[in-house]
Amino acid sequence: MKEIARRALPEGATTDDDFEIIVGAFGSETRTLGYLGELATLTSPADEDLKAALDRVTTFAEQVRDAGISRVLEIIFERSKMRHSDASGLFRLLRAIVGKFDGRVTFANLNYDTLLLAALIHLYRDSLADMAQGNRSGSVTTDGVRYNVPPLRRRGDLPDERRLRLLHLHGSLTYWTNRERTGFVKLDRSFLQTHSQWVAVREGQTNVRPVVVLANQRDKQAHVEDFPFSLAYEMFAASIAETNRWLIVGYSFRDACVNDVMREQFRSRSDKPTVLVSTFGDSPSRREVEVALGWGAEDGDSSQRILFHRGGAFDLASSDEWSTFSA
Repeated sequence: MKEIARRALPEGATTDDDFEIIVGAFGSETRTLGYLGELATLTSPADEDLKAALDRVTTFAEQVRDAGISRVLEIIFERSKMRHSDASGLFRLLRAIVGKFDGRVTFANLNYDTLLLAALIHLYRDSLADMAQGNRSGSVTTDGVRYNVPPLRRRGDLPDERRLRLLHLHGSLTYWTNRERTGFVKLDRSFLQTHSQWVAVREGQTNVRPVVVLANQRDKQAHVEDFPFSLAYEMFAASIAETNRWLIVGYSFRDACVNDVMREQFRSRSDKPTVLVSTFGDSPSRREVEVALGWGAEDGDSSQRILFHRGGAFDLASSDEWSTFSA
């Protein structure tokens, strides 16, 4: 798998045991084989053996990709159980954010796990909305039993009375779809564990697949243009366009798709929003953040608009940077 991924990468790039790159290569190869299938249909329409062979190889590449994705997500699922010490720090941060700012607060999550979702439900269940449409019902069938589950929203019609909003820009452990990608639902953690969904995907015993962007940077743009990621990005762009406070926690500023959205909104405003970057250590640098956001030389010194707290997210609420940001 690593060798195939290496060959799919641009010159000079390496896998570095990065699952996103390794597994993403098989998504890239699957799309390439799909184009080859279209080419075969156009150039050799009567050659059924050729088309059948390409279909078999494409199916195999999809199986390898699905097996890789399911294993990565299974590990994340197993290791994303919140310890008490972590929970208290996250709860403290969320209380500081929600308690300080009136009106709508949007959380745009790049992680696949459910830690942030669980914490928000624990603290603010009645004020929270996410991309699942709780007032409607979809269904999944497993072991011959049909279960009612919430479908994912097709529009950004989150209820106005829920002032806290959670967007999963690159999908979630809980987002699933059928092979035809005609139905999208949210499955809770207990369902995933009870029915061993990860194993079922790897063994080809289910028609549903997790909905996540697990791809290399070159292919990620194509993924985020598809539903439900496209809707999440649309709502993300709308949310940062209407606020003057951006809090960015634990982000490397290396995701081109996310950077593009932030840069477009940031550069379009003559009165720049105040940005607080919470990280642990020296990375990312101020210059890296300026480049990602599109802060130009004509904008002058960024220190009054782009703030840094480098002591970790759980200590953020007691920092001087937070006091300045939230004033």
